[in-house]
Amino acid sequence: MTIRELNRKQTAYKNKLKKIEQFVNSFQSADETKDYIELTSKLNSINDILKELDNLQKDYCALPDKVELNNSLDILSDMEEDAEKFKVSILVFLSKYEEQETENSKLSPKSYIKLPDLPLPTFSGKFQEFENFKTQFMSVIGNNDSLNESQKLMFLKSALKNEAALIQSDQDNFDAILKALENRYENKRALVDIHIAGILSINKLHNENPTQIRSLIDTVRNHMRFLKNLKLESNSLSDAIILNVLNNKIDKESSQRLFQLSLTTTQVHSLQDFLSFLDLRCIHLESVIKSDFAEKSILIKNKSPSGVNNSRWKSFLTKDKNKTSTSVESNSNQGQKACVICNQFKKHSVYNCEMFSFPFGEI
Repeated sequence: MTIRELNRKQTAYKNKLKKIEQFVNSFQSADETKDYIELTSKLNSINDILKELDNLQKDYCALPDKVELNNSLDILSDMEEDAEKFKVSILVFLSKYEEQETENSKLSPKSYIKLPDLPLPTFSGKFQEFENFKTQFMSVIGNNDSLNESQKLMFLKSALKNEAALIQSDQDNFDAILKALENRYENKRALVDIHIAGILSINKLHNENPTQIRSLIDTVRNHMRFLKNLKLESNSLSDAIILNVLNNKIDKESSQRLFQLSLTTTQVHSLQDFLSFLDLRCIHLESVIKSDFAEKSILIKNKSPSGVNNSRWKSFLTKDKNKTSTSVESNSNQGQKACVICNQFKKHSVYNCEMFSFPFGEI
């Protein structure tokens, strides 16, 4: 690089420093957020200029001895001094904002909530559980920078159970044990076989029990999700095969017949359509069960302790009200004598009876 090119770069940096000087001299606090961002930006610019001035000085010194530098190095030194002065001014401005922020943080109330300790994930040697175990263990232990390799190894060994605890490696360290686990349990072919077998071995439903139907739906979706994670996407052929399997697992007299009736075309529907139908079927069945339970509860509440239905007993009293009241009245008047004239159970003598005082023609 020639002396002329270096002088041009020097002039460019000098112009940048002049703009920063104008900013520092005219700075007045207005908006805290905006001011803080601007000051931080100017500070970064000064740091960049100082680095470039240092490189520029090295380039000047690298020129041949016959090249006349004149006062280029002196100008460069003055520029570095000015940059340092502007840097100090900006740091002073920033310190005021940081002090204010610290003061505000002390005044603002903080609520500390103690969260429950997370249990350490465990792995017992099932192929289909290894991926979830590895993800959880690495996020909690494996990628924890505060733990050393010995501590990670200790946590890993304590997390392995049953068959997985017997695994061995060439070296007794965290990376070696984890690699041995990956070699054994990250077996894509074995995982695919396990999840397909899980769908084929679903228990057959002999009646429309919403709990069992939901269990079937969850099982299918769980296996399909794992297969998708293994980069095996479902298609129309796989949906047709799984639909054929599931049709033989559900109640033919109701759910299967209703699903066939819901189809409006002769095209093969997707597995998702079938599972959505079963979801809706579960909602209907649960509604019917709740309704039947409510009716039975009402009947039980209306029964008397002796086992007689209270509603029927009330209707009996209503229909035979006169008879019942007469019977009750007769029971309550036992031991009393009736008047011989009016034949009523009233406490009065014969000569005080209302009918006795009537003229004979009115009797």
